[in-house]
Amino acid sequence: MLNARLKGGTGMAVLASDDPAGWAGLMAALPADTADRLAGLQAIPGVTCIAQYGAEGHPLAIVVGQRRPAAAMMRIALAWTAGGFMAADGQRLLDALETDALAQNVLCLRADEDTASRLGGQWQRRDGFLQRWIGIEPSRRQDRIPPSWPQTAGFTCGPSALAMAMAGLDPALLPDRALEVELWREATTIIGPSGPGGCDPYGLALAAHRRGLRTEVFMSSAEPIFLDRAASEERRGLMAFVQAGFRREVEAAALPNTARAFAIEELAQSLDRGLLALVLIDQAPMMGYTCPHWVLVHGRGDGVFFLNDPWIEPDRAEQAMDVVDLPILEAELDRMAWYGNPAYRAAVLVGSGTFRA
Repeated sequence: MLNARLKGGTGMAVLASDDPAGWAGLMAALPADTADRLAGLQAIPGVTCIAQYGAEGHPLAIVVGQRRPAAAMMRIALAWTAGGFMAADGQRLLDALETDALAQNVLCLRADEDTASRLGGQWQRRDGFLQRWIGIEPSRRQDRIPPSWPQTAGFTCGPSALAMAMAGLDPALLPDRALEVELWREATTIIGPSGPGGCDPYGLALAAHRRGLRTEVFMSSAEPIFLDRAASEERRGLMAFVQAGFRREVEAAALPNTARAFAIEELAQSLDRGLLALVLIDQAPMMGYTCPHWVLVHGRGDGVFFLNDPWIEPDRAEQAMDVVDLPILEAELDRMAWYGNPAYRAAVLVGSGTFRA
């Protein structure tokens, strides 16, 4: 029997990624191809495996959940069933996974078509995947989810977030790489440690303004930002020079510019007014390393915010469904939406037409 946390009387075991002996025992009892897939998942921090056993201790089924760190969503990354598995037991596997997920503040599961049909249960059909809520689905006013456009370069998160916002405001617009790169060329301010870099809030606001969007900036730092991303004093000086120019252009265009940190309640109110929010976060809670990163926050309800993240993490074998309409608990987003030392906060609000306060 596995060295795992057994659910009393159910024939179920729950394995976390920090239980190597339990995973090794399970993999030894599985077909080789399934064991290989499971080994790859076991190397990803935060992965949970639910296994069901028969009377003789042999695995009958497994389901593996991979949580997007700091998010309230878990994707079912692997489901396997033996020949003797009864379809009616799929709900028991789902129940066990949902119980474990809920203990991690996960509110919904996602899966591909094959996985969902293998496990059964009720699922909502989404664009490219299926989803089910653990409990009651949050109620939100925003009924349109901007199409996802994952960034095509390591330094274009801001332009990708803006491109998604533009498509969310104009259904006829489809984001593409040409738009992403065009926005980046207009808004970039950083020289990264080894090449080009990303965009500051003023550059992004100006790019949105040029395209007829109403725009407002929240920026709590009066000093140049992202200077920790440059490798020399010369590069830091150029970054400060470019940012100062962007700020002057924002002032010349009379764009609303609030020189303080936004409150999470203000972000919620802006969404309720029909605006979308490009929000600067620190990637550390999600990716495990500190880096400034722009995401698009486009909805909220019942203490949950919804965002499209431009970044798909290759080291976690993430998929497109991991980054679109991603639910984040309000307190978690409030914690993530700071960057730097001393910490500052930045957001760019965009909407259709002329800005109204």
